[in-house]
Amino acid sequence: MKYKISMSKETKAEKSTLDKQLNELRKETAEEINESFEEVNPNLSVSYDIKNTEEEEAFIAYQKKYILKSNVLKTVAFGILAILFIYQIVNAPDNFASWLCFVVCLAVIFIVWYNPIKIRKTLMQSLKPLEDDRYIFKLYENKFSIETVIPQEEIDEAIKEGEEPIKIPPRVFDFSDTGLSVMEKKDMFIIFLKKESIYVLPKRCLTESEIKELRYVFDQKLGDDFELEELVQ
Repeated sequence: MKYKISMSKETKAEKSTLDKQLNELRKETAEEINESFEEVNPNLSVSYDIKNTEEEEAFIAYQKKYILKSNVLKTVAFGILAILFIYQIVNAPDNFASWLCFVVCLAVIFIVWYNPIKIRKTLMQSLKPLEDDRYIFKLYENKFSIETVIPQEEIDEAIKEGEEPIKIPPRVFDFSDTGLSVMEKKDMFIIFLKKESIYVLPKRCLTESEIKELRYVFDQKLGDDFELEELVQ
C-alpha cells in the first residue's frame, strides 16, 4: 500500500521562511568571516611618521581646497565696497563715515587673509611635539585605517605604575563615506574627511609599487574625489 504525503500551505510557508532565515544567517556568517579575515590580512600595511613640514604642506592644501574660494569672494566683495567708498571720499573728503567704512573694508580684507596664516602657524606649533609619533596605514578591499602606535616605553610605564595602558582605536575610513576625498601631491597623499580631518601619508615611507597601488585604488574607489594635484613622474 502506498501513502502520499503532502505538505499543507502553512507548512510550506514555514519551510520557505526557515530557508530564507538560514540563507540570511549563512550570508551574515560569511560576511563576518570575510571581515575578520580582512582585518588580519590587509592588502597593504605601512608604518610611517609625519614631519612638521609635511603637516604644514597638507594644511596649506586643505586651506586652498576649502577656504581659498571663500576668501577670494570676500575679498572681491569688500574690495568693490572699498572702491565705492573711495569714490565718495573723493567727492566729499570731509565725510567721516565714508573714511570709516573704507578703513573697515581694508581691515576685513586683511583679516580674511591673515587669519588662515595665523591658524596654520598655531597649528604647526601644537603639532611639533608629535613628529616622533608613528602610525600604521592599512589598506583593505573596501576601506582603510590609520592607527596611532603607542610607544612600548609608555605601555611599560603604565603597567609599572599599575595603570591601564592607553589604547587609541584606529580611525577606519570606508570608501563610501560621504565627504571622503584624497589628494595626491608630489611627496604625499593627503586624506580629507569633509572639512573636519586631515591625514598625511608621506611617499618617502612607501615603495614605488605601494605608491602605484594606492594611486590605482584611490582612483578606482573614489573617482572624482581622488585628485592628482601635481604631475607625478
